[in-house]
Amino acid sequence: MVSAKWNGVVVADSDDIEHVEGNAYFPVSAINMAALRENPGYGTTFCHWKGHADYYDVVVDDEVLEAAAWRYNDPYGQAENIRGHVAFWRGVEVDGGPEGQGYVEPTPSLRDGKSGWEALCWLLRHPPKQELSMADVEENTDIPEGGIRYMWKVKDVQRYATRYRWTLEDRDGAIVLVQADGDPVTID
Repeated sequence: MVSAKWNGVVVADSDDIEHVEGNAYFPVSAINMAALRENPGYGTTFCHWKGHADYYDVVVDDEVLEAAAWRYNDPYGQAENIRGHVAFWRGVEVDGGPEGQGYVEPTPSLRDGKSGWEALCWLLRHPPKQELSMADVEENTDIPEGGIRYMWKVKDVQRYATRYRWTLEDRDGAIVLVQADGDPVTID
């Protein structure tokens, strides 16, 4: 049995989890929903192959662990197995789960018709080269040159740019995206 506990209280337990990228995703039916509270103020985060995650606080005996659970309410097709499941982090102890990464992103994941900033995140994760012209960006994202600075400010684009070491630069009057050498940076 895999369980998730915080402050000595079991908030989820099941033998039927989905093991994705090292996280145990519990079916909603296995969650003590009285211990979860939606946290719309935390905002959502975006994953280029799973979709948009919503966050929940874990609440036990009036103590709150902010945004310690997340759920993809409408996951992309490649992550359909986590629909109706919740995962935990930030101090919630998950015991009894399998070792390793489990199911991971198909490499490369599919763009699946995404456009705009969602496709830009995908491109930053799966670039064909370390320097991208605006023609490269538009071909892969449908973002015209006039829209790149606006899209670059989107919170999740900034997360991807930081994680995968990308900068937006002006070179001789042309905008280019440049990736620095090195491993991905771990960010919250």
